[in-house]
Amino acid sequence: MSGVKPSDLDQSLSDIRIGQVSHHWAKSQKIKSYYFSEIDSTNVKAKNEAFIPESLDEQMTVYFTDKQTAGRGRGSNKWITANPGSQLLSTWSFMLQDHVLPTLAPLVGLALYRAAKATWPFLNFSLKAPNDLYLNDKKIAGLLLETISQAEDIRLLIGLGLNVIEAPEDVSTSTCLIDELPKNTPLLAQDWISFLERLLFEVSVAIQMAAEPLDSTTCASLIHALNQNPLLKEKYTDIDGKGNLTLPSKKINWSEL
Repeated sequence: MSGVKPSDLDQSLSDIRIGQVSHHWAKSQKIKSYYFSEIDSTNVKAKNEAFIPESLDEQMTVYFTDKQTAGRGRGSNKWITANPGSQLLSTWSFMLQDHVLPTLAPLVGLALYRAAKATWPFLNFSLKAPNDLYLNDKKIAGLLLETISQAEDIRLLIGLGLNVIEAPEDVSTSTCLIDELPKNTPLLAQDWISFLERLLFEVSVAIQMAAEPLDSTTCASLIHALNQNPLLKEKYTDIDGKGNLTLPSKKINWSEL
């Protein structure tokens, strides 16, 4: 594959820049992509450029950085940055044909889970609703979804932060991929490329599926991924097509979490 070489990851961890490596992958796939060594927020950048003339012809654009000075999480939360280059800090901007259902949120979470599990099937990934990917009992990734429109144009922004080489030192509930890989199992370039390609595929499918209620297979997959989380106090027993979750003690909507 042109643009990304095995040596991009097979070097000293301190020299690796995950954002830069991922940007090289995007370019090799002819995906419109921007890379910044430092930026305030990839989501803010993507939102500001969502409907500029150069973006209107792009069905998909990805923004990567190695450091965010004002990274955003869900609500008023902030994304805490570790050492520059040690995390996947990105926003994936998609032009939509029409508005999507609220079920897109669990679908994108499941897409991230499936991409990670397909790449590293020997690791214990799980989901925590509404937007966190866990590895064992600690958070490894978070998602932030926003849909914005201008006239008839609609864009979906998917902010994804993933701890790859390091997790933030002052967040004891987080972990990183390197720390959880088995001994003598390094992070290989071909594995990272496989993850990005599977992620793009799974997210693209999720967007298409968000035009309809969740089907039975997706509901079963979501329940399985959620119930794998070791911190879950009650196991989910059901989820319906609208994303309403059932616990033994109550029912809740995904959007209310």
